[in-house]
Amino acid sequence: MGSNSSKTKIDALERQQQALMEQNANMAKRLAEREEATKQQDEVGIEQMVMLFLAMALSSETVMNNKKQEIEIEGTTYEIIQLVDRGNIGEIYKAKVRNKDMLVAIKAMQNTPGLQEEIKNEIHFLRLTKEIPIDNHPIIEYYGSKVTKEGIFIAMELAACDLETFWVNQVKQGESEKIAAIGIIIMVYVLRALAFLERLNIVHGDIKPQNLVIVPNEQSFCIKLIDFGTVEKMITQRAHVTVDASRSATPFFVSPEFLRRNAKNLVSRHLHKKSDAWAAGVMFYLLFCGELPWKNQIDYDNFCNDQRAKDIIVPDIGGYKMIIELLLKKNPDERSSATATLMQLKAHPTFGKIIESLHTNFCPVDDVCHMKVPNDVRQGLIKIARPGHYIDRSDSSSSKGSPEARRSCRYGSTCLRKDADHRAEFAHPGDSDYQASGASGTGKIQCSYGAKCYRHDPSHRQQFIHPNDKSRDNPGKQKCRYGDGCTKRNDREHMKQYLHD
Repeated sequence: MGSNSSKTKIDALERQQQALMEQNANMAKRLAEREEATKQQDEVGIEQMVMLFLAMALSSETVMNNKKQEIEIEGTTYEIIQLVDRGNIGEIYKAKVRNKDMLVAIKAMQNTPGLQEEIKNEIHFLRLTKEIPIDNHPIIEYYGSKVTKEGIFIAMELAACDLETFWVNQVKQGESEKIAAIGIIIMVYVLRALAFLERLNIVHGDIKPQNLVIVPNEQSFCIKLIDFGTVEKMITQRAHVTVDASRSATPFFVSPEFLRRNAKNLVSRHLHKKSDAWAAGVMFYLLFCGELPWKNQIDYDNFCNDQRAKDIIVPDIGGYKMIIELLLKKNPDERSSATATLMQLKAHPTFGKIIESLHTNFCPVDDVCHMKVPNDVRQGLIKIARPGHYIDRSDSSSSKGSPEARRSCRYGSTCLRKDADHRAEFAHPGDSDYQASGASGTGKIQCSYGAKCYRHDPSHRQQFIHPNDKSRDNPGKQKCRYGDGCTKRNDREHMKQYLHD
């Protein structure tokens, strides 16, 4: 009797378990179907957003007047159709390759002595970067050039409009949802273009909405950089270069280190490797907030030269607050680079999904961060360094105290460079000033995003320390009993064995 009762209970439990398993399986199936439906819905939303962006860009084309004329450039005859833009140094015409349907832009400028060096620099840069094999190239495509006594003419890819025209005509007065949707696309592809330059150790020097254009590409588009007469090749051992007094600058978009005045009250004219990232931060602030952080140029100049002036506080809008604030760090060594910002957006739980969809369905996003640069291109870029532009080794934009303070080498104990220039600028684990240069006791640099960092890729986690890292306490090391007073910081074996706070 008892055995029958037990068997009945066991059978009942097995049936309940089987029913529960079937219920869980059905629930898992429904969740998977719901997730797939949500993913498809998100992709449709992204596709609609991109199509809207493209349509808006095409409708922003400007025409100033029609002009019929022909010009031959490097063996190709172009038929000038119309004037589309007029700037400080020249005009942009829409043109057509004779006997073909191909449309191009012709940039026409007067041949003046002061302009020749800039144009030579621009053509050299455009020719070199054209040799880098990458899809949806972030640099406007170069077709050829012609120099006469009267003028200089450059044939290049035709864009629909620049970002300033696009934003003013299509987005500025729109709903907040529209601004947020279009804004993330602009932010991602502007950062992609700047990350491309960072990969080449190049500073554009005049990043602003007018120098970023939208180029239609079949059913998609690409945001590309133009106007490279001001580009600078950064020497890899140094983070900054000083340019000559003739260098022009666009108010607000030029970085604080450029406008900072020295003891003689002269503008320093320093360009840092993250100066372009500053300009991007100003663009994004203007894009999402609808105004600049400063009232006027005098207010901005005071901000750049007042040591007590604090970093810009960005309103908490759309989740971009910290991202833009780190691009607007007054001290360039604390400023986020375009590459780091792009990777942080990619790792973000919300923005990352949008970026993944953009990357998969339209234009690549982070391909520029690991692209291969041919050696002949790297060698050619070295020639961009110009007379009058020099490395100021006494500059100390990164140090808040002594001008002799070194910065932490980002590679820490894994650094393979032994050359004097590198060792003079960067401190390494075991150096007496390694702590003073911003490194943690683990030999890693503090991540600027802190606990809000979304990146978990090994390359980032090996280089930077975060508040919640388990490795922060270094359980495998004993604490040195002398702490900050330890005199054996130059002893590598000692530093490997003991932890210093």
